[in-house]
Formats: sequence, C-alpha cells, structure tokens
Amino acid sequence: MELILALVVGIAAALGAGALSGIKIGGAELGNELASYMGMLYGLIAGGGAVVIGLALTTFV
Repeated sequence: MELILALVVGIAAALGAGALSGIKIGGAELGNELASYMGMLYGLIAGGGAVVIGLALTTFV
C-alpha cells in the first residue's frame, strides 16, 4: 500500500514541478497554459522514470 501511495505522490510531484518550471522558463514566449502542459509532459517523462526506479531499488534494499 505504501508503495502505491509513494508512486502516486511522486508522479504528482513530478507533474507539478514540471508545470511550474515550464511556466517559469517558457511562459512569456509560449503562454502560461501551453508552457505548463509541455512542462508537465517533460516532468512526467523525467520524474516518472526516476520515481519508478527509486521505488524498485528501495523495494530490494
């Protein structure tokens, strides 16, 4: 149960951080909404993989 909760929280944090950094980096040029969508996509790609690998390593340790 804790692993599922950690997975959901980790992915949500990756999405939120990606959206905020997308707005900060590209909000002026692309518009805040498009920049946040793109940031969420790239945040999920990078952060989601890291969360899954981290949880897998934690499970085996």
